[in-house]
Amino acid sequence: METERLYQQDSHLSRWEATVLACESVIDGYWVVLDRTAFFPEGGGQLSDGGMMGDVPVLETREREGRIVHLTREAVPAGTRVSCALDWPRRLDHMQQHTGEHILSWAFWSLFGVENIGFHMGEELVTIDLSRPVTQEEMDAAEDLANQCIAENRPIRWYTASPEEVAGMTLRKRTDKAAGELRIVEIKAGDVCTCCGTHASHTGEVGLVKLLRQEHTKGGSRVVFLCGRRALLDYRAKNRVVLEAGAALSVKEGDIPEGIRRLKGEIAAQGAALREKGRLLTDLYAKELLAGAPAEGGGRQGRVILSCQPELDGKEAKLLLNRLTEAAGTAAVVIYRTGGREGEDGRVCYLVGRSADSPADCKYLCDLLNGLYNGKGGGKAGFAQGSGRLLPDWQETAEALRRML
Repeated sequence: METERLYQQDSHLSRWEATVLACESVIDGYWVVLDRTAFFPEGGGQLSDGGMMGDVPVLETREREGRIVHLTREAVPAGTRVSCALDWPRRLDHMQQHTGEHILSWAFWSLFGVENIGFHMGEELVTIDLSRPVTQEEMDAAEDLANQCIAENRPIRWYTASPEEVAGMTLRKRTDKAAGELRIVEIKAGDVCTCCGTHASHTGEVGLVKLLRQEHTKGGSRVVFLCGRRALLDYRAKNRVVLEAGAALSVKEGDIPEGIRRLKGEIAAQGAALREKGRLLTDLYAKELLAGAPAEGGGRQGRVILSCQPELDGKEAKLLLNRLTEAAGTAAVVIYRTGGREGEDGRVCYLVGRSADSPADCKYLCDLLNGLYNGKGGGKAGFAQGSGRLLPDWQETAEALRRML
C-alpha cells in the first residue's frame, strides 16, 4: 500500500491520524511507514520535516526504495493507530525558504534571463546556483522584485498537469526526470515551475528575501540568501555587531567603514614605528655582542658569536644574524623559539651565518645544533638553518655549543 502524501494536498496541515504500515529496525533507529503522512521527505533541495508520531519523535523523513520512511529512535509497531503532529516552526521555515527560492529564481529569470541550475537549503543558509555570474546591480534588482512580489501577497497554487498540458505551458524550469503527470507550483503573475516541495499559500507568508553574497562557481555563481525569520534573525545579529562596532570606534553606524580605515592606518603607522625601533634595538644589540666578543676565535671555526633570544621572531633573528655577520672574520649563531606558550607545541629554531672571510663552516655548526636539540636542518658552508623540539632547558643547551667552540 502506497503512503498518501498529505503534504502535497495541504502544506499547512499540521495534525492528522495515521496507521503504521511497517516498522523496520535500522542501524540508527527505526524506519516507520505510515498509510498517510504530512511529513515531507527530504528532496528537491528541501530539508525533511520532523515532529511527533504519538509520543515518539520523528527525527527525519526520507524516501527510500519508493517508500516514505520516518526515522525514529523507538519502535512503533505495525497496525498502531497514531496521532501525528508536525514540528510546525520547522515546516514554516522550510516553506519560507523554498517559496522564497521560487520567487528569487523567477526574479533573476524574468529580469535577466538567468537560469537557476541548482538549489540547496541548509540548516543555516540557502543557496541557488545561477547559469552565469551576476552583478551587484542585478542582485539588487532581483531582490527588489522578489520583495515586491512578497509585499503584494500573491496567491500560490499547485496542481497536476499531463505531459501534453505541460508542453504548452511557459515554465521557468522543467524536469525531465519524472514521468506521467507533473506537479506544478504557480505564483499569480509570477513563477511557474514543476516542484514536489511544500510552499506557502500566499507570497506574503515568506515575509522577506535578503541576498547575502555571491560566490563565483565554474561558469556561474552561487547566490547565498535567507528568507522569513532566518532573514530577521540574521539582521538582528548583524545589527548588534554594527552597534558594538560603532561604539568601539566611537563613530556613527554609517561612519564605521571610514572608522575602520582610519584605525587600520593608525595600526599600520604604529607597526612601522615599532619595526623601526626594533631595527634600532637590533643594531644596538649586535654592536654590544660584537664589542663583547674576542676579536678572533680560538678554534678552527674562528670567531663565533652566539645569541640565544627567547623573544625574537624569525624576521628579527634574521636581521640580527645579518648585522653580526657584517663584521669581518665573524660567524654567528642566533637561536630563538616559536610557540611553546600556554601549552602550545613549540620549536627551537637556529640560524647560522658568516662573513665572507670567516673560516667557519655553517653546515658543521648546524649539525652540532641538530645533535643538541634532536633537530633537523642543513645548508651550506656560508649559511644553514634548522629547528628542534622545544625543551624547558633549551637556553641552557645552547651553552653546550659555546663550550664546543
